[in-house]
Amino acid sequence: MDLKDCFVLEDLFPMSIADHEERPFGILFYNMENKDSWDSNHALIYRDRISDLPAVLQDIRTFYEDKGICPIIYQSITDRGYFEEIREQLDKAGFKSWTEEQRFMVLTEENTINPNKDLTVKKAEKWDESYTSIFLEAEEPWEIEVVKRSMEDPDSHLWVAYLGEKPIGYLNCKTDGNVCRLNYLLVSKLHRNVGAGRTLCFYYVEWCKVQGISKAFLWPAGEHPEKIYFEGGFRLADTVQAGRAFKKAE
Repeated sequence: MDLKDCFVLEDLFPMSIADHEERPFGILFYNMENKDSWDSNHALIYRDRISDLPAVLQDIRTFYEDKGICPIIYQSITDRGYFEEIREQLDKAGFKSWTEEQRFMVLTEENTINPNKDLTVKKAEKWDESYTSIFLEAEEPWEIEVVKRSMEDPDSHLWVAYLGEKPIGYLNCKTDGNVCRLNYLLVSKLHRNVGAGRTLCFYYVEWCKVQGISKAFLWPAGEHPEKIYFEGGFRLADTVQAGRAFKKAE
């Protein structure tokens, strides 16, 4: 499968959760209402668009520091090994950088998940304050503003799992034509033994089929989530090297 469309959407998905300014070297994403979210506040840079790296790094620092945001840089998914190449220059410019392998999964097989029939899954059209408990109980409150902002985007979609009347988990995704990125699946730590993650994944995969999504992809973020996604029909398609950098404290 040609993964080019997936990689493009991966780089650009923050457009649904943040404002942005374009530069010759890439894109500066920012969200003044959610400064602690890295996905909402970072510079995306492309190797082949940069001729003067020190000037680019200074531009990035100035842009974010003027907004009271810690300068953060993401390597484009297509630029494998780039942050390793420029590690010394990043360090000289005051950035701590690292690379890490990330597993990339694409939906190619049948959905074999048996959803928990005691749970109800609803597709959410607007934010409801009752969802807040999911994030607080999962100890990830910074995701609240990310999800709120994403729901303003008509190409972003959200499902919520309920145990009785209580919301206990959510899954959201971003589409671009027939390509779809599963952004995040989160379950309350108080309800992680009832199959909420699997049930959400089941309904999401079935929705992708109905919508005619030809390329659905995700990053599993751990062995247990990867097992759930495998049952849903996702298979490992690639392992990529993600590059990240942030301004060191002075």
